[in-house]
Amino acid sequence: MSLTAIANRIETTAAVSRLRAWTAEAQRGDRSPALHVNGAAGSLPAFLLYHLHREPGAPLCVLTPDEDAAAYLQSDLEQLVGEPDEAILRVPATQKTPYDPDQIADSTPLIERADALQRLAEGFEGILVTSVPAVGELVPPPQAVQRETLTVENGEEIALGALADRLLEQDFSPVEFVEEPGEFARRGGILDVFPYAGTYPIRIDFFGDEVDGLREFDPQTQRSVSRLTTARLVPNLEREESRQLSGSIALFEYLPADTVLATLDEAQVREGAQAQFEEAAAAYEERRAELAENDEAEQTPEDLTPPDDRFLTGDQMAAALTRHPRLQFGTFSQSSTNGTPTDTLDLEADPQPSFNSDMDLVRKRLQKNGDRDLDTFILCDSHGQSSRLRDLLESEIDHGWARLVVESLHEGFEWPGAGLAVFTDHQIFNRYHRPSTKQREGHADGMNLRDIKNLTRGDFVVHVDHGIGRFDGMKKITVRDNQQEAVRLNFADNDVLYVNVHALHKLNKYTGKEGHQPTLTKLGSEQWEKKKQRTKDQVKEVARDLIKLYAKRKASDGYAFSSDTTWQREMEASFEFEDTPDQAEATKAVKRDMEEPVPMDRLVCGDVGFGKTEVAVRAAFKAVQDGKQVAMLVPTTILAQQHHDTFSERMERFPVNVEVLSRFRSRTEQSKVLEKLEKGQVDILIGTHRITSDDIEFNDLGLLVVDEEQRFGVKTKEKLRKMREAIDTLTLTATPIPRTLQFSLLGARDLSLIETPPPNRQPINTEIHTFDEDVIRDAIVYETSRGGQVFFIHNRVKTIHEVAEMVRAMVPNVRVGVGHGQMSASELEDVMLDFVNEKLDVLVSTSIIENGLDISNANTMIINHAGEHFGLSELHQLRGRVGRSQRKAFCHLLVPSVHGLTDDARERLKAVEQFSDLGSGFDIAMRDLDIRGAGSLLGAEQSGFIEDVGYETYHKILDQAVKELREEEFDDVFDGEAVPPGPETSVDVEEDAYIPESYLRDNTERLNLYRRISDAPDETTLVDLLDEMEDRFGDAPEPVQNLLTGARLRLLGERLRMPKVVYKNERLFLYLPSEDADPYFYDEVFHPLLEKLTLLDREYVMKDDVEGGLMRAIIQDVPTLDDALEILEGLLLEETETVATVEA
Repeated sequence: MSLTAIANRIETTAAVSRLRAWTAEAQRGDRSPALHVNGAAGSLPAFLLYHLHREPGAPLCVLTPDEDAAAYLQSDLEQLVGEPDEAILRVPATQKTPYDPDQIADSTPLIERADALQRLAEGFEGILVTSVPAVGELVPPPQAVQRETLTVENGEEIALGALADRLLEQDFSPVEFVEEPGEFARRGGILDVFPYAGTYPIRIDFFGDEVDGLREFDPQTQRSVSRLTTARLVPNLEREESRQLSGSIALFEYLPADTVLATLDEAQVREGAQAQFEEAAAAYEERRAELAENDEAEQTPEDLTPPDDRFLTGDQMAAALTRHPRLQFGTFSQSSTNGTPTDTLDLEADPQPSFNSDMDLVRKRLQKNGDRDLDTFILCDSHGQSSRLRDLLESEIDHGWARLVVESLHEGFEWPGAGLAVFTDHQIFNRYHRPSTKQREGHADGMNLRDIKNLTRGDFVVHVDHGIGRFDGMKKITVRDNQQEAVRLNFADNDVLYVNVHALHKLNKYTGKEGHQPTLTKLGSEQWEKKKQRTKDQVKEVARDLIKLYAKRKASDGYAFSSDTTWQREMEASFEFEDTPDQAEATKAVKRDMEEPVPMDRLVCGDVGFGKTEVAVRAAFKAVQDGKQVAMLVPTTILAQQHHDTFSERMERFPVNVEVLSRFRSRTEQSKVLEKLEKGQVDILIGTHRITSDDIEFNDLGLLVVDEEQRFGVKTKEKLRKMREAIDTLTLTATPIPRTLQFSLLGARDLSLIETPPPNRQPINTEIHTFDEDVIRDAIVYETSRGGQVFFIHNRVKTIHEVAEMVRAMVPNVRVGVGHGQMSASELEDVMLDFVNEKLDVLVSTSIIENGLDISNANTMIINHAGEHFGLSELHQLRGRVGRSQRKAFCHLLVPSVHGLTDDARERLKAVEQFSDLGSGFDIAMRDLDIRGAGSLLGAEQSGFIEDVGYETYHKILDQAVKELREEEFDDVFDGEAVPPGPETSVDVEEDAYIPESYLRDNTERLNLYRRISDAPDETTLVDLLDEMEDRFGDAPEPVQNLLTGARLRLLGERLRMPKVVYKNERLFLYLPSEDADPYFYDEVFHPLLEKLTLLDREYVMKDDVEGGLMRAIIQDVPTLDDALEILEGLLLEETETVATVEA
């Protein structure tokens, strides 16, 4: 069953035949100008429009009151039409505030508009979907679109210089690497352009003055995506210069004369256009006044295009509508159009009833629809949803009262006229539904990971063997007449160290806490080795305890819970959001652990708002089903209160008793709870560390849930450790645990990571403003008028009360509270609790709220001084505090002046503005948070060590420590013989091996490639890198080939466990490890290696190296580097190949 079947049912109705007849007549011009369609509920208009598009095939233009409605309609139509890209076109609004020079706007809507205008200018016959704000903005005429667009074809004669000049004239800006629309880059015979059209930027290869190749490439990786025969270079068509040159027209003028307009809620159309025009006119006047006062401004008031040339007034909009025959959907339509009576068509369909997740209501309704002879289809957004509903509605489905279809429409409806009811699961469970348009990839401008890892001169770096130094750029050095490039590092007392590009994997950018300045290491002293050793001992301590606990737990007996009950399934299905794959996995894993007889100890990590609490709710419910009690331990009183509310709400329809213990309950209330607890009348107890105190007696405790364990004191942790040995324990944390750490700890804890953000949460509307009282006032008034609350973040305790006073003065009738970290714990909790209980409208606080406060009623956040006082992940975490309900949330980032921002801060804010989805900034925030995460995983004392040695080095030490422990002390707990790791191979090649500047000019990018070559873990990565370089910069010259061959020698040397490989004077030197250093080599590798050497077709000698004390094999007459590579490949032993895979 699919949407097609539903569409076919609708096609057979009388209503569709009448619509088709009316449309055909209207196009010929012998019909009244409007048909009023009543009672088209839910997504029904999309079906009707789809049928009109199929026959009589009139060009259709659909006008919705706002952008959201347009997005939903587009999404519904795309689900129905076979070839959405061909048949449906959307013209979005630019989403720019008019006459606002300070705003940093997203370029995606501009590209989509330019794309759409192109297709309209060429003649478009399908369905055009647009909104009042989008049509209200005037567009350039078709001849301007065609004049500005340059089409480039393969094999065409065109001079590279001339093309670059034309781009400059059209306001493209020259850059090193193209990252966003309106940029171009020249490298030798390659020109990269990012036009305002299509999804990807274009790379044009020139051979002399001829276009030799056209490719699309991905701006994030700079790699080619596909080849093209022609490419269109479209500039920003809506920039001021172009507007003044060619004027502007209404979008309607692009439409063919016989276009049929469909309007949703027509009365709103005129008002909406007028409001937009008036807003623009006001902004225009204000900006003119500003410019008139300011003599230094680059613009004069006369330079501004007046609003009449940029926007339609309400009357102009209404007049434009009457030129076309119209289908009016919705309730707001005038009964007559300029005096002529309209035809009406009554469909009498009803919107989907609201069920509020109550499955009993759904069951009754299905039965009723069955009695009324309506076929009910339930549309599920995903297969997971469909199986959940199948569990819940089993008997109804068997009766044939309902059919499940995995498809997505925005809103359901019941239409007796067609004997049809269509329900959507997101409406049944009150979920937000995100329009699922086949969107073009958003351009994730802003920071990409490339920038974060980029080194610039003066950055701190960590060299694994030598310690912390400062990066001082790349230097060319000549080694025995051959050129190579090296990285220069400065250490304490101005010592300098050059690092060969083959050893760059030993270098990492130093990452400690934001803003922490490490001290430089003294070269040649033991200081660094001591630091590393100290850290390692410390890590071993912590890890040893974890592993002991693990072994003990595995050996003891716990309680095996029984499998899921029907109640369990129903409780889970009533969750109002859709499970993410990770969440479903975590839930499964937790339940699997509970059903095992061994006590569970699982750690669930996930970002704020990623649904960890739900996993705990399900586990707790499962335990209660088996008559066991559950204790949940949380770090703060507020959280106890919130979890208590969440648990009670999720289980209110079941006989489960949830209680809370915290300092907000009076003595008598507390003792009552304790009494009930002993008698077994409390099923779930939530509380702060109070619940680990001695006077608490559980009747039959079966599950312990710990939230944010790293925030408890030592005593509480000790208590927990004892409980853990015998009871199933589930720990939740929001500090993400880096993937790399996960492996090291695999032996000590079971981990579940929830990394995917919840789908269908509303994206948070994020805007950057200059500090402006009007913006603040409007935001607060808007939020409080819809009954919501506001967070105002100001990160300076000194001035926080002044800010609160300012807010009170601006909006006199709101209740304002202040919270910051220097208040006593109880004062702070009281303020927070007032906010949670809606006794305050605005909470002015420092960033302490980034830790886990979850208030679904607070949906606006204002962050003051967002540019300078916050790191990226902090902004992300803070913003994660709003938008946790069905309402649209807003986040305003205020800065003193947009122009005064540092580049860094600007990039950061832009990244936050663009990653408006929850969790999308996760990758970026990850980096920042990793640094904190690694510390909290193994106890707080670790973060000091991370600062000493830097984060990456800390990782390496941790891995070694856990490996050593497994081998030396706990080999009985872990099975499997591991091959000890071999030495790191250093390579010295006597050839030109570097990346020439003539090949790649940009220093940062060159260093990046050196690092990636040096980090490459295997052959395939190197092959891939060569591909990428040739794709981006043209054919690789010889020094680059040599560089890569050297890297391959290193990989082979590591597989043969050789500390050093040297190629010079046409000879190949292989250094063998000493017996103490690598006994495994002499047991397993040495003899087979000698046999292979004797089989070689050239001479070799074994010699002792006097200086280094290592034995070496010297292979004679090896004329080229490639021969050396071949010889080494021949020496690889079959066994070591398996060894290498174990290692890898």
